[in-house]
Amino acid sequence: MFFSYIINHLGQTGVNNVVLDLVKQMTAHGHQCCVYYFKDTPHPLDYPCETRKVQGKGIDFNAWDVIHTHGLKANLYVLRHKPCNCKAKCVATLHCYAFQDFKDLYGAIQGFLLGLLFLLSVKKHDKVVTLSQDAMQYYSKWIRREKLTYVYNTRDLDVKADLTEKEKRELLNFKGQNSILIGMNCVLLIRKGIDVMLQAMRLLPTKYKLFIAGDGKEKENFKKMVEIYKLSDRVYFAGNRPNAYRYLPYYDIYALPSRSEGFPLSLLEAAVYQTKVVASRLPIVEECFSDEQVVKFSMPNAEELANSIERAVKSNVLGSNLHQRFVDDYSPSVFYQKYLQIYTD
Repeated sequence: MFFSYIINHLGQTGVNNVVLDLVKQMTAHGHQCCVYYFKDTPHPLDYPCETRKVQGKGIDFNAWDVIHTHGLKANLYVLRHKPCNCKAKCVATLHCYAFQDFKDLYGAIQGFLLGLLFLLSVKKHDKVVTLSQDAMQYYSKWIRREKLTYVYNTRDLDVKADLTEKEKRELLNFKGQNSILIGMNCVLLIRKGIDVMLQAMRLLPTKYKLFIAGDGKEKENFKKMVEIYKLSDRVYFAGNRPNAYRYLPYYDIYALPSRSEGFPLSLLEAAVYQTKVVASRLPIVEECFSDEQVVKFSMPNAEELANSIERAVKSNVLGSNLHQRFVDDYSPSVFYQKYLQIYTD
């Protein structure tokens, strides 16, 4: 079959990693794929298929069995250009909780207006995919239930990829001897709960250190918090790192103190490497992982987060339990079968 994917650009984002996993699985099973994009980016992901910039005459909808959009701009393209006699099945995946996440990113008024536009953008799609049952329930207030479905994310990682010698020295020099290393791979935003993680660091013994791979608009605010809390020797801001999942084998604990997530890919990446995870009680975490697989805490309770981290360190089975759940329910093969069923129904 012939599948096309439309995204904003080809660079590394959570959304684009999902598209990359889709393309990997579809091409591995003999389907022909193409990724369309709008904006150039200096560091594109390596998609194992043809990529085309949307320009000129645009996309021939009838040349594809499925057109699958990801993101507001891609959705709006289908809303504007889908022909009346369209032969392609148009599918959209919604990767966020629109009103909640847009408010965090753009403020109350602009976030609300963008949320309305986001809902309008999928009006002409044949199927709308969310990342969880909870998200499907959320969108059912505005989108017909028969149009909605859900598929849990996966991660298809190159587990042979390792840190460079320079990266390894940097991390191990920071960790030092007899320390317990907590890791976070994320965009530096309040929504990711970095402020609460820093508060928890004040409560943890000094042997605990925090390594953060990522960048973002609130980085300087977090750096000021580190100075105020006198944590400069225990918190390291590494900046953006390509394929940050490579750091997971070196973390003793992966922390996910987010206030909101669609389906956190970093949690699945940690599962691949059997890294112990402490996560906030997000709806997606409660829905998909038991207390035997992830140690959970209530946001924004820094004391509970600190206690949860110490409890996770003592567990001998947390990482292996999480990995087995990934193999059973969130593997690339399960992901492929779920999406293929949506494409062909």
